Amino acid sequence: MDWITVYAPATIGNIGPGFDVLGLAVQHIGDTVEARRIETGVVLSSVETLRTTDELSTDADKNTAGIAAREVLSMLGEPGGIELQLKKGIPCGSGLGSSAASAAAGAFAANALYGNELSGADLVLAATRADAVVSGGYFADNTAPSILGGATVTRSGDPLDATKIGTVSALVIVLVTPQLVVLTRTARECLPRQVPMESFVANMANACLITAAFAKDDYALFSRSLSDVVVQPHRSKLITGFDRVSRGALDAGADGVAISGSGPTLFAATDSARTALAIETAMVDAFAAEGVASTSVITEIDLTGTRQM
Repeated sequence: MDWITVYAPATIGNIGPGFDVLGLAVQHIGDTVEARRIETGVVLSSVETLRTTDELSTDADKNTAGIAAREVLSMLGEPGGIELQLKKGIPCGSGLGSSAASAAAGAFAANALYGNELSGADLVLAATRADAVVSGGYFADNTAPSILGGATVTRSGDPLDATKIGTVSALVIVLVTPQLVVLTRTARECLPRQVPMESFVANMANACLITAAFAKDDYALFSRSLSDVVVQPHRSKLITGFDRVSRGALDAGADGVAISGSGPTLFAATDSARTALAIETAMVDAFAAEGVASTSVITEIDLTGTRQM
């Protein structure tokens, strides 16, 4: 059978205070899977990574693309198989939903090859199950937006209940990824087991307001609600230069700065393309001043999600 090509966008998990609940798909960064039907089994015949330091298994049972494809075939009751070729456009361990995007692409490809019988919610479930195998936790704040596009809120993991919400059309996002690796497992291990009530209330209020901002298409509401006083103070310690880079972004005109997912990528918010350029330069320069090289991109919300190319 002919090969198909599927693209899954990178994501910003948490979106500041929305730990394990809020997620957002972004343009210009993503993973690509080429896939075709085979008689039986799941084969991951090649993996092409973005960085030479990124090492990913070609064992379909250890890579989220293969695991998610197998989940879809099982959900379909399909005895046929699939061959996958994965091309990573997202750095591993970057906080941009790398493993989730691979899972989203694998799940989508398997469904597309076998009749498109599953819903978007079904694909989110398959991808989330796959992502949990390698991330150390069962959450959909990356898989849901990568598959559905736009911003999503996950109400429950079991049963999985993820909802796509609106958009913030004026939002321009500056993503800066330092050459550091922060694995999701490590980033979760540093979190506190108890949270002061006032911090819990502050984060809950901001997360609710971010959801309202997407529902109302309200940039001002979004940008003033990014503060995370529960998780970010702990995870920021894993990112060399965090304080300096955040301060540089704000001084350059950013309306808010937060860690993307588990880090080390930071994202800054603005509603001006010109200001975004200044913010990008300030953040890259600040990392450099700390002796850390980084890559950057100016992007916007990806409203489409995973799709066949």
